[in-house]
Amino acid sequence: MDQPVRFVVSCTRAPQRVGQLRRISAAHLRLWGIGSCIDTASLLISELVTNAVRYGEAEDVSFSVSYWRGEVRIEVADGTPSRPRVKRPAADEESGRGMLIVEALAEDWGTSEDGTLTWCALAVPEPVVPKSGFWCEWRQEDGQQLALAAMSTPDRAIRWARIQMRVIASAIDASVVGYVWDWLSDGWREPAEALKNGEEFTLPLSAGRYTFIWHARPVRFVPLVGGTPLPHLAEEEPEWDCSPKSCGAGSTGKAGAASGASGPDCP
Repeated sequence: MDQPVRFVVSCTRAPQRVGQLRRISAAHLRLWGIGSCIDTASLLISELVTNAVRYGEAEDVSFSVSYWRGEVRIEVADGTPSRPRVKRPAADEESGRGMLIVEALAEDWGTSEDGTLTWCALAVPEPVVPKSGFWCEWRQEDGQQLALAAMSTPDRAIRWARIQMRVIASAIDASVVGYVWDWLSDGWREPAEALKNGEEFTLPLSAGRYTFIWHARPVRFVPLVGGTPLPHLAEEEPEWDCSPKSCGAGSTGKAGAASGASGPDCP
């Protein structure tokens, strides 16, 4: 989530508020895409709000639940300056375990300086949000992959395809083929329209004894935590290094590594 979200409410100190705030908070957690923490958050809300209803000195209870960067924070203000204590009741005692539960379930908890507000924090994994994109590849007729990439839009997929086509053409000493196709921009109109319509597209290209195939299809990328998995969906346009060494990278297989192929703005 790009910015913090928060639900804030003020209500009278009545026993029924415990269940009401628990249900409303659960609805907001689902809305924020972190429904997996509802059970734990509901227990924490129950204990803090119950304490406020029973022992608060103000007429109203101020309550908030917020979410930001993997943390849910619950705050309850009841106007009572005395700070809650974690008790260790005997096994046969029926009450006194509220803050013990909070201490056990929350990542952290505390009070404001004047003691009138009690808060607790709950760590929540970031929700996995799939991203739409396009899986693109150039391969030889026998299926050998020459280049592959994940692109976020049809235009980027086409741009990548044209650049890689010139790299491949240079690798097999058939650069004229690559540049002719690069100039014929109308030739890419059909695949661009197909991708925009959510359809996959296959484009064969013959150069002498070689036959190359470009294939692109719409996919949903699921981000993985820890590392840089393939496919990796770039957020920004890549910056192109126009040195001969770097511009020739990106093509492998039977055709070999290209050298001296120019990027989109290379002289």
